[in-house]
Amino acid sequence: MSKRYRTLIADDEPPARERLSILLSEMPEIELIGQAKNGLEALEIINLQKPDLLFLDIQMPGLTGFEVLQKAEHFPVVVFCTAYDDYALQAFETPAIDYIVKPIKEERIRKSVEKFTSLKENQQKEELLQLLEKYAEQNQRRPLTSIPVRTGDRMLFVRIADISYFKAEEKYVTIVMRDGKQHLTEHPLRYLEEKLEADFTRIHRSLLINKAMIKEVNRHFASRFIIQMDDSQHSKLISGRNYSEQIRQLFEL
Repeated sequence: MSKRYRTLIADDEPPARERLSILLSEMPEIELIGQAKNGLEALEIINLQKPDLLFLDIQMPGLTGFEVLQKAEHFPVVVFCTAYDDYALQAFETPAIDYIVKPIKEERIRKSVEKFTSLKENQQKEELLQLLEKYAEQNQRRPLTSIPVRTGDRMLFVRIADISYFKAEEKYVTIVMRDGKQHLTEHPLRYLEEKLEADFTRIHRSLLINKAMIKEVNRHFASRFIIQMDDSQHSKLISGRNYSEQIRQLFEL
């Protein structure tokens, strides 16, 4: 019996999922392990089930297809299935071997599966491994451009450039926006500091601030500083003593 490849479908449109499911279930080399109706479900299944092949939509609730791949801990081979043809260039910066524009046709899916099995089983296997390894390496270096936050039953994405500062409080980190709005994120401050080191700086064990939004820096007592942010609240943040040398170097004080 030939090898079967664990395959996941991620698409927010039920007819598209059903169509793909029917077509793929007729292919003996494919083992369907599930369907995801949004980006968050897709990310969870990818990390838990570790599929070999992923048929992925781009515009989905929760997380887009690209954001799913950016956050994934496992990297399957990807076939994008989307109603839009203007993401093709960006798509091939990911571990994608094909880009299918809806409506989905049987012969087009068959070609994608044949291309995948050829890469996995034949002389191009090394090429595929290099593709996945390269993407994994790039993904680790890729800076954040937005952060997902929950608002009721919705998932919003706040732009990094619009964030004034992050404040760690017990188990959560609060995001304080330029306009004064606040959100909670489950990302720890250390993770955010590593990802945002070019644009943000730590001034306290519980404060990470946007360097581009600093308006004024004044000396405080005990080797500390008062940093005023250029946000709607004119936030004044007090640095920790252990960060005094870092702040002096940053602002040449």
